[in-house]
Amino acid sequence: MRSSGPSAALVAALVVLVAVLAPLVVTLLTDRDDAGPPLGAVLDGSDRRALDAVPLRRGAAPPPVDPSVDLADSGAVARAYLVGARGARSDDGGHTRLQAAGYAAPGSPPAGVGVLVLDPPPPGQVRTAAVTALDLVAQDDADLRRGYRATVATVTGPPDGTPAGSPVVSTAYVVLDRQADGHWLVTADTPDVPEGDD
Repeated sequence: MRSSGPSAALVAALVVLVAVLAPLVVTLLTDRDDAGPPLGAVLDGSDRRALDAVPLRRGAAPPPVDPSVDLADSGAVARAYLVGARGARSDDGGHTRLQAAGYAAPGSPPAGVGVLVLDPPPPGQVRTAAVTALDLVAQDDADLRRGYRATVATVTGPPDGTPAGSPVVSTAYVVLDRQADGHWLVTADTPDVPEGDD
């Protein structure tokens, strides 16, 4: 008679392993969440094509800077920039707004890209901005870079300036660099406090 010792034990171990793993595999396959990629996942080119995203278009060329703005005054430049950057027209949707690019340093995102208008005003209306407070919050030792926190109020209404509702108040942070000619120009603009070393 043949001994079935090791082969019988191996078969028995495999049967137990399959019995334990089979319910686990079935559970994993049936409880899958096909809602999409995990939070924080980066979309690649094929993902964007699948979403059929409309490509972002560059806005109209920036107007010349207002000659009444003293470019040697960093506060005046910050105010002029924010008024231009936070305003919007109804046709600004789907492209960048470059109205404030004249107050931005060449090669910086505010100059080259402008501001993306995510929520343009309704047709026939405009959004105007006013800086209601501007505080110097940072400055380097050589006084070549300054950071400001601004309170900006925007109102939407017809082009004649009659607001259609209450102002929307937000906070903006801008960084300005002194240029070789002594003029201050914006190099960064964000609605949130930039993270840095404490």
